[in-house]
Amino acid sequence: MKTVKRSPVVVLSALLSLLVIGPGPLFSQVDRFMPRQGGTPEVWRITQDPTSRDHANYHNTQCFSPDGRYICYTHYGPGGTERGGRNAAEVHLYDLHMKKDILIAEGDEPRWANNHNWLFYRRITRTGPDDQPVDEKSIEVMWLDVDKGITKRIGYGLQRLKETDYLDRWLYGYRGGRRDDMEAVRLPIHEDSRSEPILSHLGKIQLDWMQINPGHPVIIRRDYTYPDFNYSSPGTGDIPFPARHHTKFNLDGSNETSSLPVMEGSHFSWSGDGTYFLCGNGIMRGIRWDEFLPGNIHFLGAIRCGDICRASRSGRWICGSTESGRGPLALADIRSGDGWIVMRTFSVICFPGSEDNSGVYDIDAKGSPDGTKITFVSNYDLKNGPSAVITEDATLERIVVNSTDPFPEKGRLVAVTGFHREVLSYKRKTANSFEDLERGLYGTPVSSPLTGQAVTLFESRLIPEDEYKKLPPPSQRTLQLFKDENSPLLRQRSTDVYTVIVRKPDSPYLMILDGSIELIPGENHGEIVGYHILVNGTRITGAPLRPGQRFSVKAPGKYTAVAVEWSGLESAESNPLQVENSRILKVLLDRPADFTWNRDRWMVNGKEVSAEQAKKSGEALKEIVHVYDGVIHREWYEWGQIVKRHDLNVEGKATRRLFYQNGKLAKRELHNRDERHVSTEFFDPEGYITETIENSLVNGKWKEYSHWWYEKAVAVRAVKNGVEYQKDGNRWVMK
Repeated sequence: MKTVKRSPVVVLSALLSLLVIGPGPLFSQVDRFMPRQGGTPEVWRITQDPTSRDHANYHNTQCFSPDGRYICYTHYGPGGTERGGRNAAEVHLYDLHMKKDILIAEGDEPRWANNHNWLFYRRITRTGPDDQPVDEKSIEVMWLDVDKGITKRIGYGLQRLKETDYLDRWLYGYRGGRRDDMEAVRLPIHEDSRSEPILSHLGKIQLDWMQINPGHPVIIRRDYTYPDFNYSSPGTGDIPFPARHHTKFNLDGSNETSSLPVMEGSHFSWSGDGTYFLCGNGIMRGIRWDEFLPGNIHFLGAIRCGDICRASRSGRWICGSTESGRGPLALADIRSGDGWIVMRTFSVICFPGSEDNSGVYDIDAKGSPDGTKITFVSNYDLKNGPSAVITEDATLERIVVNSTDPFPEKGRLVAVTGFHREVLSYKRKTANSFEDLERGLYGTPVSSPLTGQAVTLFESRLIPEDEYKKLPPPSQRTLQLFKDENSPLLRQRSTDVYTVIVRKPDSPYLMILDGSIELIPGENHGEIVGYHILVNGTRITGAPLRPGQRFSVKAPGKYTAVAVEWSGLESAESNPLQVENSRILKVLLDRPADFTWNRDRWMVNGKEVSAEQAKKSGEALKEIVHVYDGVIHREWYEWGQIVKRHDLNVEGKATRRLFYQNGKLAKRELHNRDERHVSTEFFDPEGYITETIENSLVNGKWKEYSHWWYEKAVAVRAVKNGVEYQKDGNRWVMK
């Protein structure tokens, strides 16, 4: 590996809609800042090159190393395109510990193993025109052991890379063929191995829709051959919403299930622990890996998103982008069902007319192993670029916003509603409005921004003039797309990699056992490099104590500990432990088997009682109390049988509410932080979901948006935004 600063390179557009070519500034140190939009935690800017695309993988493919120390990304370089071009890109790592950018090699499609700091990527060794075919021997699959600094070739010929199995024995991918007819294969992870086919008996597969479970021995793929659900097939135009059929099978391709339809979902991912197959394009929801067919689609978080992804290795957090793939960035806590907006990301490219290609500006968010950070991309200057929220429905002459303070006295704006991206200008502003508008500049369609949407400054979306003048002229295909070689739309920035801090690391716990002090790692500790020890509030360790290390405690006093990530993030202090005599402090690798983070507290008539007494009472309350978080669940019992449960968020609000009949779950509700009732699910005595109701803001009013009916986990009827649909065989028909 070679530690580098970004050297000047010439970079082609990602898919000819990345717009620009050119040299990027030198950059290696993370730029840490608080965004001008306010109300958000700290953001780290990992790359800073507006002229070329830096991308940290698709939304369902991890960019964090298993220990959270490194972020992999692809820097798209000279002479190629984002997907499959020869000599098109460079694979980089950003070391959050050393705060250095590391150039790995020319290549693309970096993929992490699940349990080791192993990075896999493709490298094309034969040069030549991109429109000429490349033989399999010219496509090398490389394996870098990051911790040892050793690179090996493990095989040839994979046109696309996927991920490793849950035990890191094979790397999966696709070989040969056309885009819609590739062969799924797996490579044993050792030097110069041969790929072996899987799914060979299943016919066609859909590109990039084989997803390997990170925690269990299963794979899910999209069923591309399912009758009437191939969009290119005749007679499917009457399907009123995008249906996706998936099958599950073993790691060698055997034991494939029947197809499970997931209605409305379009973007999918596994949760970090592999428990749920997550469904995007709707309320955050998922299907358990071991209940796939038939399997309930469980509502998991009280917020909607488009692209969805893991946000922690434990599976507790999931993230996504609330408006298609561009943001804002949403996060959900599965423990409580809570969901909220982390920050606005403002990533979008303005095209003339109705053209669009969201793949080059989607934020593609995914979380770090402990769920403390989320990495995403954006083509807006999130540090310096101003933004404002529209507070009234816009008119053709005036836009009313929360504040115009960050904006110049006159200028150009970008307003985005749905898939409309409009550039407009204003000649003057007041404290809360932009006035004297000129709409639809440069051929962009006039949008109708609604209350709650945001506007950004067009100038903050552009490459600086002096850098733009150094670039080669746009290609003919780019000019056909943007129609005018002098259009300012050609100067729009490409994506940079950002990381936002969403929570502190979990605190460790101190206790005395058999005369020694034991430091128990926090509940999530996969990213922790070590621990600092404090006595009476003063830090007494120079460097963090590593797991497994011992430390001599001599002075009496009140001791606490702080966990430190590879990135430098620190936890809050642990519980205080009063120590009077000299002792040895042992830093444990994991929690002991007899230690738990939660305990049960039973109450009858406001008094704490034993579990046995509570179960004999007509009414009893059980509280599940976390060591640091306090009460996280409440359960109500009648004569020992549960009747109700509330799951509490960090604010103590009951964001998930469960109701039972005869001890079995009958109804489940999600409520957001504003106390709005987001969703309801009904269950039959066998545990199948029979109905789901989702409420949303429709035309400014909170109301029922969709209502689904199920039979044995298969959707049979739906009312969506006032329109009713009925399942008729393999089709859906509008009533």
